[in-house]
Amino acid sequence: MTTETPLPCHVIAGPLGVGKTTAILDYLARHAGEQQVGVLVNDFGPVGLDGAILEGASDDAGLQVTTVPGGCVCCAAAEGLVTSMQRLLTMDLDRLIVEPSGMADPGQVLHLLRQIAAESRLDLRPTIALLDPKDFDAGRGQPSPYFRLMAGAADILVLNRTDTAEAGTAEAFRTWAASREPAPLRVVTTAHGRLDDALFELRGAAGPAEDHAGHDHATTHDPADRTGGRTWPATTVFDHGRLVAALTGVAEDGVDGVGVPRLKGIFHTDRGWFVMQIGDGRLAVRETPARRDSRADWISADDALPPERLEALIEAAISA
Repeated sequence: MTTETPLPCHVIAGPLGVGKTTAILDYLARHAGEQQVGVLVNDFGPVGLDGAILEGASDDAGLQVTTVPGGCVCCAAAEGLVTSMQRLLTMDLDRLIVEPSGMADPGQVLHLLRQIAAESRLDLRPTIALLDPKDFDAGRGQPSPYFRLMAGAADILVLNRTDTAEAGTAEAFRTWAASREPAPLRVVTTAHGRLDDALFELRGAAGPAEDHAGHDHATTHDPADRTGGRTWPATTVFDHGRLVAALTGVAEDGVDGVGVPRLKGIFHTDRGWFVMQIGDGRLAVRETPARRDSRADWISADDALPPERLEALIEAAISA
């Protein structure tokens, strides 16, 4: 066992669109210049969108962002996780945050991290699961199977986006969480991904004690889901109005009758650079600093949607 200074490592897990990246950005903004922080991001698509969002949203010279794109780190991208972790462990960092894809089984991610921790200075801290109120039936006080999977691997249960929740959801969630065995270290309700600093100082179990040799993709993500991605040079400029209109249509109606439940993009438009995200049938748009290129990742509901069709819709908004 190494005698090097332990490196605190926090896994922030949760489903697609729950606000994991937002939570990490909030933490980084509050500690810019105070800590050398490494962030390992597992993007659901092939172009590494969340990593680019984190890199571009912070001017902290102490931030080190590593991306493992193109699959969930519990299976297809497991080798990339191990290699990236080994590289981060050689850096002079004060803290490490791991953001698995929303398609990953956090229990299996923890299994891999425990193996690394057994032979390195990695100090696994309590696992945080961000959970979505829409996946919790407040009337029956019962979560969806996906919600249970994420919560089952975590030590700290966080119901995020409570500003969007129906009345009584937060109270029902707390009642349900209090009945779990073993009891969570903390049960938190919050909005906009705000996580108190005290959560990052807790010690204790890092996820379930049992090892996970694998996971059932039918539980974590629909095997019919198909990911795609594309990049464009920074010199490509999109017409902001046409792009927003096109992606709003995709969010509401899909493409050729096929739904697109999730899309994340960074685009250079005639009004500046913007992050555009589809989730829950809606398009969210916000300004962002300039990047080295425009890029988008997406998930279609099944493989009946050729990626070229969505690319063509986006590219139709390129300014002449």
